[in-house]
Amino acid sequence: MRGSGWGRAAIFLALLILVGIGVRSCLNLPAKLASRAVGGVGEGISEIFVDLLHVRPEIREGTKVTWGQTSARTEVIVAEKKIEVEYDWEHVWLGSHKVIRLTQAYRVKAGFDLGKSFWIELGPGLSEATAHLPPAEILAVSPEGSVSYLDEDGWWNKVTDQDREGALQKLAEEARLQANRSGLLGEAEEMTGSRLTDLARAKDIRLQLDYRKP
Repeated sequence: MRGSGWGRAAIFLALLILVGIGVRSCLNLPAKLASRAVGGVGEGISEIFVDLLHVRPEIREGTKVTWGQTSARTEVIVAEKKIEVEYDWEHVWLGSHKVIRLTQAYRVKAGFDLGKSFWIELGPGLSEATAHLPPAEILAVSPEGSVSYLDEDGWWNKVTDQDREGALQKLAEEARLQANRSGLLGEAEEMTGSRLTDLARAKDIRLQLDYRKP
């Protein structure tokens, strides 16, 4: 009888241990599922950026960095347009005028400098994330075709080679100013943001965009 009692106690103890293991597993299950979901969101966002911008972004979960930033390129161009720039220069000396008039077409390209820091912040929901991106920049302003050039000498105030070189330099500066005012930067950010959020939505991820202005 005594041996039978010890047997029943051992079985009861084993059952308690199994129940405890089961309860602990159930208690840990939500945390494990949440961790797996967060990892899946981070991996999905990373794939989107690699496919679209050829860069693996830094992924942050609170203060923890789960992936570091790596890039296959230093810059990526996402929008471009053609603009025509005019520049007039005039100089007067003792009532004598000399004038230079220039017109040049330029191809303007806008995009992102991937050498600058940006990151993805996971949360607050399990399938939510915010991309903190650098602002779009004008990456190239390249002349197309030949410059249209006209100069006029004054009676005793002649156009010099130095005048011509200075006017061409000012034309290039004006082209970059007009490129920044052309609205292309906004187009680049809008196009990129729309594409990123669409790709994220296809992976059941709600992605917000935050462009960090300088």
